[in-house]
Amino acid sequence: MDEERFFARLRAGDPQAQKELIQTFNPRIFVYFRNRIKGESSYEDLVQEVFSAFFHGLDQGKLAGADWIAPFIFGIARRVMYNYFYRQKKSNDIQKNICAQCELSSSFSEAERLDNEKLGQVLSGLIQKLPRIDREILDAFYFQERKIGEIADMTGRSPHYVSVRKERALKKIRAEISRKNLY
Repeated sequence: MDEERFFARLRAGDPQAQKELIQTFNPRIFVYFRNRIKGESSYEDLVQEVFSAFFHGLDQGKLAGADWIAPFIFGIARRVMYNYFYRQKKSNDIQKNICAQCELSSSFSEAERLDNEKLGQVLSGLIQKLPRIDREILDAFYFQERKIGEIADMTGRSPHYVSVRKERALKKIRAEISRKNLY
C-alpha cells in the first residue's frame, strides 16, 4: 500500500481508510494499555479515546505526513494513559475525602442524617429545575472538576458567559434553599 496515498485518503475523510487504520492499530494500542494498566477492564474506552483524539488532530492538520501516523497515535496513547492515571489519582483522593467525611458524619444522630438526606433530595430537585445549560455547567464544574475555560470550549460559549451562568445558577439554588428555610 502506498503510504502517501493512504495518508491523503485519511486526510480526505475516507471511511475505508479510517477503518483500515483502526484495524491496523487497534490491537497494538489495546495491548499497549493492557500491559501498562493492570486490572482495568475498560481498555476499549481508552483505545476509542486515542482514535477520537487522532482523528481530531488529523482534522486540525497536526499530522505532518504518513511517516508520522504511528508515532502520533502512540504519543496520543501515552497522553491518554497519563490522563487515566491522573483521573484515578484524583478519584482516589476524592474517595479518601469522602471516607474521612463519612467517619466524621457517623457521629451524627439519625435526625441529622435524615435532615441531610432531605436536603440532598431538595438540592437534586432544584438542580433538575435549572435550564439544561446551567445543569451542564454545574455538572462539569463540580462533578467532572473541569475549569471554566474547558467548559467554555465544551459548550462553545465564552468563559465569561460560563462563569456568569454558573454564579446565577448557584444564586438561584441558594435563594430557593433560603426561601424554603432549609439551611
